[in-house]
Amino acid sequence: MSEGVSWSAEPLGAICEIVSGITKDAKKQGHDYREVPYLRVANVQRLQLDLSEVKTIPVKESAIARYRLEPGDILLNEGGDRDKLGRGWIWQGQISECIHQNHVFRARIRDGKALPKWVAYYANTNEARAYFLATGKQTTNLASISKKNLSALPIPLPPIEIQESIITEIDTQLSRLDETVSTLQGIQAKLKQARASILKAAVEGRLTAKKSTHHLLAISRQDNPSALRRVDGTELGGRKDANVNEAWRVLEARLACESVESGTTPPKDRLSSHNDHNKIPFIKVYNLTFDGKLDFANNQPTYVEAEYHATKMKRSRTLPGDVLTNIVGPPLGKVSLVSGENAEWNINQAIARFRPTPELMPKFLAIYLRSSTAQAWLRATSKTTTSQVNLSISNCRLLPIPIPPLDKQQSIIAEVDHRFSVLDQVEATVQASLQRCGILRQAILKRAFEGRLGSAA
Repeated sequence: MSEGVSWSAEPLGAICEIVSGITKDAKKQGHDYREVPYLRVANVQRLQLDLSEVKTIPVKESAIARYRLEPGDILLNEGGDRDKLGRGWIWQGQISECIHQNHVFRARIRDGKALPKWVAYYANTNEARAYFLATGKQTTNLASISKKNLSALPIPLPPIEIQESIITEIDTQLSRLDETVSTLQGIQAKLKQARASILKAAVEGRLTAKKSTHHLLAISRQDNPSALRRVDGTELGGRKDANVNEAWRVLEARLACESVESGTTPPKDRLSSHNDHNKIPFIKVYNLTFDGKLDFANNQPTYVEAEYHATKMKRSRTLPGDVLTNIVGPPLGKVSLVSGENAEWNINQAIARFRPTPELMPKFLAIYLRSSTAQAWLRATSKTTTSQVNLSISNCRLLPIPIPPLDKQQSIIAEVDHRFSVLDQVEATVQASLQRCGILRQAILKRAFEGRLGSAA
C-alpha cells in the first residue's frame, strides 16, 4: 500500500464462498443425466472469458444445481501452466445453465463486503500471482493451488464507495489500453497477410518480374514431356509459347524430389530426452513452425538410438536441406527447412519429408510449401475426422511444384528474405509495444490497489 492508505485486508475465503467444479467422467451417463455447457481452463483467461468454444457434459440435475454459475461469480483457474495459475474473470450469465469443471474455482461474493470486479481485478495483479506461485504446488512445467491456499489470499478492502470509484477508473484506463492493444493486433494481422501475399507472389513468378509474362508449364500425370500445359490447362503442343519469356515447369513432388516420405514413431524404449554420441535428434510436429524454421527453444528435441535410426527407421532418415511439413492437424501448414546443425535427423509419423532434386533449391521448396497455393492444394486433398485433419503421403507425392530456373529461384529467395526482414522489424516493434501494454496494465492495477486511482488518489 502507498503511504496514507490503511485499508484492512481479509482472506478471500471470508469474502467469498469458494467451490471447485465438477470432475469430467465420460462414463457417467443415464436417464437422470442431462447435457449442459461447462467452462474449462481454456475458457478462463486473464481479465476475460473466451467463450468461442464451450463444450458440454452429461450431469445429474443435483450437480447442475450445485455447480450452476450465476452472474457476478468470479472464476479462477486451479492450475495448469504457470501462467494459468489463478487467472480469471467474472461470469456475467452469457450462457444459461452453465457450470464449471474441477480445474476452475468459483468464488461467489457473500455479505456484500466486496464487489466482484474488485476481487477479480486484484486476483489478476502481480501481487496475487506471486502469492499463487508461492503457495501453489509446482512441478517442472505445471502449477496448481489448493482451495485452502486460494481461500487464504488476502484481499485489501476499502469501503464499497471507494471500490466503486477505483473500479470506474480502472475500467476507463484499461479500456484505453485495450484500444491500443486492438490496434497493435490489427497490425499483426496485416503483417501476416503481407507475408502470405509475398509467398503467393513469389511462387507465381510475380515477386521479381517487372511484368508478369511467365507461364507455368506442367508435365502431365502420364510423365509425357511433349504434353505441356499452362496452369489454365491450355495445350502448348510440346513447345514454348511465343509470348513466354521463361518457362517454369510444374512437376509433381514425386518427380521434383528425390523422395517424399512420412516418418516413423519408434517404441518408447528407443527414445530418450538425453543426447550423446549414440543418439539422433527425433523431430516431432511441435518442433515445426509456420515460419520455415525448426523450433527447439520452446520444445526440446527427443533422441532416438543411432542403431535403430540406421536400421528400423532408415526410410525416414532426414538430412540437412530436407523440407518438412506436418500431415496431421489441426492445424496443417507447418513447414520447416532442416538445418545443418546435425548431420542426420529422424521424424515421426505425423511429418512428411520432401528431399528436393538438385534443380529445386530447398529454400525455394520451403517457400512454396508455405504458400497459400500449396496449402490450398494440400487442404483440398486432406481428410477430416472428428478431431483430426490428415494428409496421406501418397497425395503429398502428387503435389504440383513449380520449378523456375535456378538463377530465378535464387533471386526469389533473396527477395523473399529481404521483404520478410522488413516485416520482421515491424513485427518486433509491435511485439515490444504489446509487451509494454502488458506492463502498463499491471502498473494500472498496482496503482489502483495502492489507493492512487479514483477518489482515493
